[in-house]
Amino acid sequence: MKLLFVCTGNTCRSPMAMGLARKHFPPEIQICSAGIHAWDGQRVSEQAVQALKKQEIDISSHRANKLTKDMLASADYVFTMTVAQAQSLKQAYPEYKEKIYTLGVWVGSGKEVPDPIGGSFEIYCSCAQELEQMIKVAAKQLTGRG
Repeated sequence: MKLLFVCTGNTCRSPMAMGLARKHFPPEIQICSAGIHAWDGQRVSEQAVQALKKQEIDISSHRANKLTKDMLASADYVFTMTVAQAQSLKQAYPEYKEKIYTLGVWVGSGKEVPDPIGGSFEIYCSCAQELEQMIKVAAKQLTGRG
């Protein structure tokens, strides 16, 4: 199984989601992330790195990846951070609409994950906590473990 987490720039939310998912999903699940408007090679936000370091998750080597059609094609599940992102992807790539979900909607919370960019360290930590709650539910639903 392959999971793809998608946000806007692939420097905050989706790399944090990827790091947290690698903690909560079994190692045989392939987990990656990308950004709809990412600049390939851009470094992950230092606050995102520090927010996950508190949980002994290291995403410091991550570099932004711009979302491609091939990434969507190869993923079994595509999880966006907002409803607008999911709608945008479904419009642009209708052939993949059956596998594109807003993470919070898919796990049943209905919540979106707001972009912490430019916010305080506490906002990044709050974002990471919100993502972890959602990812634990997703791991339980998809693999039976959380």
